Amino acid sequence: MKYVLLLSSFLAISGCSISADEPPLAEQRSDLLDDDSDGVINARDLCDDTPGVAIIDNDGCPTYLLLESDNSLRIQFANDSANVEPAYREALDKMAGFLKLYPETFLELQGHTSSLGSDDYNRNLSVQRAKAVQAQLIERGVPVDRLTIVGLGEGDLMLADNTETTQLVNRRVVGRVKGFKGEIKEAWTIFTQREQ
Repeated sequence: MKYVLLLSSFLAISGCSISADEPPLAEQRSDLLDDDSDGVINARDLCDDTPGVAIIDNDGCPTYLLLESDNSLRIQFANDSANVEPAYREALDKMAGFLKLYPETFLELQGHTSSLGSDDYNRNLSVQRAKAVQAQLIERGVPVDRLTIVGLGEGDLMLADNTETTQLVNRRVVGRVKGFKGEIKEAWTIFTQREQ
């Protein structure tokens, strides 16, 4: 028994002193760096600045949640007028805040008129209305390059008859947000709490 222990000790000590040749290093043929640490290498990553908390797709881009929110603006005008009434301040503030919060979006302002007047006059008036709304948003800090104007005149009437109520409904500027994808879907972590 003594000899077995002595022999195994000798083998253990001598095994430690024997050195194996170092394994060869593999040659790296592609850039496998991942600068934004999202798990997708730079060569395949289409979104360079993915937030760390986002669930990403195979291209390294964040997944978005579609939100049930109204991202539009609607302002009515008096007959033959391009003045924005003070009653729309809150709606304009809300839209300006939304555009500041989501800098990848822009707003298309579609000017409309009722059917009274000539086509040329109404098209010009619809542009003036859209520009009046644009000016209000610029005053609230929205950059002009994020606001597009479309003058539709009487080309897109909501209601076609000539009653006063119908004419009022048609005299409007509608702002539609473009480029909004929704909120980023966040990845699950050990700190994520379950919804109750």
